[in-house]
Amino acid sequence: AVRLPLPRLAKRNFADEPTIDAFAQASVESADELFAVLKWRGRGAEIARDILPEIGSRLSFLREVGLDYLQLGRAVTTLSGGEAQRIRLAAQLGSNLSGVLYVLDEPTIGLHPRDNQQLLGALEQLRSRGNSVVVVEHDEDTMARADYIIDLGPGAGVEGGQVVAAGSLKQILRNKKSLTGIELSRQHSRGQALGQARPTAPPLTRRGASQKNKTPSLIFRGLHKNNLKNVSVAVPLGRFTVVTGVSGSGKSTLVRECILPAVRTALKARRKKTIEGIEQIKAVHEVDQSPIGRTPRSVPATYVGFFDNIRQLFAQVPESRMRGFGPARFSFNSPQGRCPECKGAGIVKLEMNFLPPAFMTCDTCEGSRYSPEVLDIVYNGKTIADVLELSVSEAAEFFGAVPKIFRPLKALRDTGLGYLKLGQTSPTLSGGEAQRVKLVTHLLSGLSDNPARLMSDSRKNLFLLEEPTIGLHMADVRRLVGVLQRLVEGGHTVLVIEHNLDLIAAADWVIDLGPEGGQGGGQIIAQGTPAEIAKAKGSHTGRFLKRFFS
Repeated sequence: AVRLPLPRLAKRNFADEPTIDAFAQASVESADELFAVLKWRGRGAEIARDILPEIGSRLSFLREVGLDYLQLGRAVTTLSGGEAQRIRLAAQLGSNLSGVLYVLDEPTIGLHPRDNQQLLGALEQLRSRGNSVVVVEHDEDTMARADYIIDLGPGAGVEGGQVVAAGSLKQILRNKKSLTGIELSRQHSRGQALGQARPTAPPLTRRGASQKNKTPSLIFRGLHKNNLKNVSVAVPLGRFTVVTGVSGSGKSTLVRECILPAVRTALKARRKKTIEGIEQIKAVHEVDQSPIGRTPRSVPATYVGFFDNIRQLFAQVPESRMRGFGPARFSFNSPQGRCPECKGAGIVKLEMNFLPPAFMTCDTCEGSRYSPEVLDIVYNGKTIADVLELSVSEAAEFFGAVPKIFRPLKALRDTGLGYLKLGQTSPTLSGGEAQRVKLVTHLLSGLSDNPARLMSDSRKNLFLLEEPTIGLHMADVRRLVGVLQRLVEGGHTVLVIEHNLDLIAAADWVIDLGPEGGQGGGQIIAQGTPAEIAKAKGSHTGRFLKRFFS
């Protein structure tokens, strides 16, 4: 193997003569520290004269955009959307171009508020070189440092598409028609969190004189994986718990690679108690951002399940009864009622030689998915195809008198998905949208209209979510918190990985990891209520939470 001989001063994080593989496994931070002190003499100095400054500048650009925890050899396919975008941004920082228009779509995704400041500094650096930077963003800190804000609305989907307000942050705050301005004003004047925290004192903390005063909890001891350093943690049951920390501090490792597999294994081995408190858990649900369906035949209405009720409603129309149409006739996946040409897809695939296939709207059904006989049936002036074209908010009004259909529609609207069309194909949903559709499905199955039946089962579910606020406006975050609180009020346990301060401040219990990312993290810096975290010394999260409790 080819090895690189290092001078004495540079042997802190590397072997005497590291291979290229050793550099691939190193983090951006450790590599930057190495190249900052690396110096050769004689022939080596001549070779490295132009190379070292270039390597150093590129590594420093990666650190400026908050990616100092990344391994240099990490596969691009394993990067999150936010990380990939910031790598491209770091490349632009090193280009020294001017007069360029940069367009970024939510670059703060997956970033801790501390790392946000580094990213915003990089954007301001681009601007100072004579470039224009346009950012699509929901983050308050980004808005505060912007020169000009354009606020679109007033709602989402069919209810949006207009410029509601434009100007500086002060002008947006004064505009009564701007939902963004209203939410920002509320945050500035309120100084408190969303919702009411429940009293929480899990084991492994000093609070509570005896075990009687402790909140029943799932207790995990000696967790060590990736950068976690032998961590022991208690997750209070029947509470809303948030895991926080700077990017790369070990949050996903703790929740998705340690807690989740341990709980799944313990639930399978019911007789042998491997985790303290596991006897109170019925099932664990990871509400992640994977697609809810991979074919155009899956739509939100079929995934959540209320499309069955809509089909039954159409089957009860007098015209349907007269023709002998049952609910199956109104399914675009059933041969009985779907368009025979496109087989219910609404589009036809055109195979092209030496080119990718093209998709065109079906000429027979004109994209409606159904046969002409099915489209003859009308409920309250709309065909089944018209209903699939309705947004969730429009459908909630249309089916307001049908509780079985209205309840899931209202739940979707409450999570900020009022703009989705009932017939929108599942592969076109973003990761955040898919995650919230799953959350609604669990909410509907996990909660009952009968409180007595709800409380009779002592075992409840554990829900794990990773950054559910991605792509959400502040008003939608408020709605999402309400949905999570409803799960907790039903006796379930909710564990969330999050950077959004509004959601963190609404939690019952916060576990803050750090102090830094990569090998500088993996420890519990502080745990407690959000108000206690705000007072914790050494907690980056606490620093930014202070404004909620001042």
